[in-house]
Amino acid sequence: MAGKVADDEREMRSRLPSQDEGSRLLGEPVEDGFCERIKPKVSLCLGTTAVLSFMVFLFLVPFVVDPAVSRLIARYAPEPGTCALHEHVFATGLSKCTWSSCREGCTSATTRCHQITVNYSLTPYQQYEQDRMSPKSLKWAGTVVRFLVNTEGCGYPPFVNCTKFALKYGHIGVEDIPKFDSINEPVIRELYRHGNETTPLMGLLPPPTLLEASDGAPLQMTTVGRPEREVSVTPAVVALKVFPCYYSRAYPDRVVADYDWHHTIKTLVAAVVIPWTLFVLSCTVLCYWYCPALKREFMIDKRKTAAIKNENPQLVIRRKLSKRPFSTDEEDGDY
Repeated sequence: MAGKVADDEREMRSRLPSQDEGSRLLGEPVEDGFCERIKPKVSLCLGTTAVLSFMVFLFLVPFVVDPAVSRLIARYAPEPGTCALHEHVFATGLSKCTWSSCREGCTSATTRCHQITVNYSLTPYQQYEQDRMSPKSLKWAGTVVRFLVNTEGCGYPPFVNCTKFALKYGHIGVEDIPKFDSINEPVIRELYRHGNETTPLMGLLPPPTLLEASDGAPLQMTTVGRPEREVSVTPAVVALKVFPCYYSRAYPDRVVADYDWHHTIKTLVAAVVIPWTLFVLSCTVLCYWYCPALKREFMIDKRKTAAIKNENPQLVIRRKLSKRPFSTDEEDGDY
C-alpha cells in the first residue's frame, strides 16, 4: 500500500511543470545555460572556418596542388643524373623571352630571361664524382634540352632566385650582373655555347658594310650594327660545366634543377587534407546543431543503442521467445 502511494506521488510530481516551464508560463525570462550562450559565437567561428578553408583550398590548387601533381606525373628520377651545360642565352624584351629557365613570379610575363639548355646523362652524379669520370665518357640520353629551375619554371622569392640560379648553372660571373641590369633595349646575348671554339657562329662574323659615295668623293665604308643579337666572344678552350640535375622518366625533354619526392608528397597531402578536414568538421557540427531532422535521427539512434545496452537480458530472451510460433503435436516429432 505504501509503495503504491509513493508511486502515485512520483507520478504527480512528474506531471508538475518544471521551473523553466513555470517561468515561461508566467512570462519570466529563462536563463540560458553556458552552452546555449556560447553556441552563436561558436557557430560564427565554425562558419568562418568553413568558408576560409574552402577559399584557401581554391587558392592552393594552382600554386601547390597542380604543380605537385605535375611533378608526380612526370616521374622524375629519385637520384640526380649528370648534366652538362650546352648553351646559355640572356635575352631582354617580351618578344625575345619566348621561354625562360627561371622566372620570379608565375602569373606575369618576364622581360628578362636566362635560357639554358643542357645535355643530360642517366649516369648518377654521385657516381660521376666518385669515379672522377670525364664528360667525354658520358652517354647522353638527351641533348639540347631546356633546363628549368623546377617543373613550372617559375617560383617566388626567397625560394626561387633567378640570379643565383644563373650564377650556379649558367656561364656568368658576379661581375657580369650589373652589365645585364643596364641593358634596356630588346636584345639576345649568347653567353656560352658548347663547341663554340670549333663551330663558327653567325654572330661572330663581321657585320655587313654599305658603300656610300658623294659627288666626286671616294667610296666610304659604313658598318651596319646588329642591335638585336649580340654574341660575346668566348676563349678558345672553355671547360665543360657539369652539375647534377633531375630528368623526367615520362617526358624525356624535361630536366629540372631541384626535386624532392618526399617534400612533394608532404606538400600535396597538407594542401588537400588540412583545408578539407576543417571544412568537413565545421559543416558537420553546424548541421548537427541547426538541422532538426539530422539531430532527431541521431538522438533516436543513440537512445535505441542505450536502451539495448541497458536492457535486462532475461527480458530480451522472453521477447524473442514470445515472437517464436508455437508448435503443434503433429509438428512436434516427440509426441
